[in-house]
Amino acid sequence: MQVRSGVDGRRKRGEQRRSAILDAVVEVIGCDGVAGVSHRSVAAQADVSVASITYHFATLDELLIATLTWAADDLAAELHGRGSELGARPADELARLIEHSLVRRRSRTLALYELYLYAARRPELRPAAAAWLEPLTEIARAFTADPRKAQLLVAALDGLLIQGLIGAREVDQADIAALLDVLR
Repeated sequence: MQVRSGVDGRRKRGEQRRSAILDAVVEVIGCDGVAGVSHRSVAAQADVSVASITYHFATLDELLIATLTWAADDLAAELHGRGSELGARPADELARLIEHSLVRRRSRTLALYELYLYAARRPELRPAAAAWLEPLTEIARAFTADPRKAQLLVAALDGLLIQGLIGAREVDQADIAALLDVLR
């Protein structure tokens, strides 16, 4: 069976448009919070028509669930293999990852945490929020074989990231080293 290239091209463009829309949702949340997300605001950010947004996502819930799922997949791809590549100084590597999230990708990290916390009010978002924890838990497993300790490390890192985002504290390598010492 031969597949027509036009069909594959349309599918690829559709996937690219969908990704651009989801990235635009993250941008809107980064600027205006979850409350700022509407079909119109996302369409304006993505530079597409409102009809294009509603074609892919009929409701805001669909849009938010898809964004959180997409963000989890994006994070997983970004972090893939990092757990096994931490090297001789894992606290330093983990501190760099935290710094990357708090400095270079601050707006994105803030938007994803806001969406992640929005799942506390929206049960339909909870499976997507839980999936977001998986890539972080995979990295945590590089520090401990105990699944419970890995989950607790992720919870502590979540707390450090949130405190860093709100400016309550600066997270440094000493914090990460002390946290990892607790696992031993």
